[in-house]
Amino acid sequence: MLIYALLKVSPSCNKTVRDVRFCCMSYGIKKLTIEFSSNRLTHFGGVYLFSLFLKRIGLRKFLTLNIRYEQRNNHYTFSEMIFSLIYPIVLGLGRIEITNLLGNNGIFKSLTGLKSFPKPTTLRRFLLRSSKDLLPQLLSLHNRLREYFLSLIVPDKKLIFDLDSSILTVFGKQEGAEKGYNPKHRGKKSYHPLFCFEEKSGQSLFGYLRKGNVYTSLGAYQSLKEILEKYSLGNYTLRSRGDAGFYDKKIIALLSQNLVEFVIVADLTSPLKYKLSGLKFKPINEIYSFSELYYQPVNWPKGYRFCIIRKKLPKEELAQTTLFVTDRFAYSAIITNLSMTSRNVWKFYNGRAQCERNIRGLKEDYYLSNIPTKHFVANELYLEVLLLTYDLVKWFQKLCLPEQWQSKTLQTLRHELLLLPSSFVRHGSKQILRFPKNSPQQKIFWHARNRILRLKNLNDLL
Repeated sequence: MLIYALLKVSPSCNKTVRDVRFCCMSYGIKKLTIEFSSNRLTHFGGVYLFSLFLKRIGLRKFLTLNIRYEQRNNHYTFSEMIFSLIYPIVLGLGRIEITNLLGNNGIFKSLTGLKSFPKPTTLRRFLLRSSKDLLPQLLSLHNRLREYFLSLIVPDKKLIFDLDSSILTVFGKQEGAEKGYNPKHRGKKSYHPLFCFEEKSGQSLFGYLRKGNVYTSLGAYQSLKEILEKYSLGNYTLRSRGDAGFYDKKIIALLSQNLVEFVIVADLTSPLKYKLSGLKFKPINEIYSFSELYYQPVNWPKGYRFCIIRKKLPKEELAQTTLFVTDRFAYSAIITNLSMTSRNVWKFYNGRAQCERNIRGLKEDYYLSNIPTKHFVANELYLEVLLLTYDLVKWFQKLCLPEQWQSKTLQTLRHELLLLPSSFVRHGSKQILRFPKNSPQQKIFWHARNRILRLKNLNDLL
C-alpha cells in the first residue's frame, strides 16, 4: 500500500519513482546449491561442424593411407597425434601445456572421435621424434590437398600468389634462433619464416621456418620453382607480387621465363635514382603522380619496365619516411611485366596487403609466435601442422560457410560458431547435441551442415 500511495501522490516525481523501483528490485535466487557433477556439458559444441568437415572429406583415413610412419608407442596413432595438434590450434589453446582442457572434456572427445587426448609432454616428444621422417611426407600430402582444394575454390584457374616473410621473436634458448633484423625487439633472437599465399582462396602455397639471420629471399627461388612446376601454364594463369626483399635477378628471370606476370618493389639504387630527375610525372591527385621507364639494372641479363610512384609529403612526414626523398617528394619503384598503366600496377600491388593480414592472423589467431619446443626440426614440423590447420579452416570457410563468413578471422569464428555451448543427451536410441534455443547462429549452423554433407571424400578422388 505504501508503494501505491507514493506512485499515486507523486506520479510526476522522477526521484520518487526511481526510489520505488529500487525497492521493488529482484535480488535473484537467495539459496543455490552448486555441484560439479554433470558430464554432458561442453563449451566446444560448435566444433562439431569442423569435426564433421574433417570426417566428411576423410582426412584421418587419408593421412593413414598416404603416410608411412612407424612408432614405438602404439597408444596413439600418428593421425591421432596430428589431430591432437590441430584441434587445440582451432579452438584457441595457444600453448601445448593447456591442451589438457580437451583431455578432460568427454563430450569433445565424443564429437571428434578421439578416445583419449595425449599429454603435453607426449605431444612434444612426438614433434621431436617424428620430425625427420614425418615432415617430408606431411609436406607432400599437404601440397596434394592444396592443389585439390584450389581447383574447387578457384575454378577459373587464375591465381595470384603473394610472397612475404615475418619475424618471430623468441625469448628462450631455441635452436636456430639467431640475431637478425628485428625492428620491434632489437637485439633479440628470432626466426625468419617465409610464406606464400594465394589471394582468392586465402590458402597457403608454402611456408617454412628459417634462422633469424637470413636474408628475406633466401629459399624463395627454389620454392617458386616448385610452385611453377605444380601449376603449369597450360592449366593456370599466374600472377605474383612481392616486396623489395624479393627484388632479385634470379627470381625476376624465373618468373619472366615462365610467363608469370609479376609486380615486385624495386630497390632504388643510385643509377636508378639518377634517372628519376628526367622523368615526366602524370598526377592523379594532389598527392600521387606516376611515371615509368625501361631500365636494365647492373649485371642483369635484360631490362624491364619500372613504374615510378611519386608521393608529395607534408612537412611532418619528411623526417619519418624511409623512401627516397627529394624536394618534398618520396619516390618508390615497381618492376613489372604487366601491360596496365603505372597507376593500375600500383593499385594491383596494394592488394598484397591481404598477405600481411594472413601472416598477422597466423601470429594472433593461430599462435604462430608460441614456439612449442627448443629443437629446430620439431618446430619445423609444428609450423607445417599449423599451416595445414590454417588451410583446413580456409577450406572449411570457402566451401561450407556463407559468403559473408568466408573472410572472418579464426578468432571471430571461435566466438561466434566454434565455441557454442551445448549439452549432449540421449533420448532412447538417439544421441542429441543441444544448443541454446536463442542462439543467433542457427541458420549458419544448418547451412554449413548441409554444405558439408555435399562434399566428396578425398580417398575416392586422390
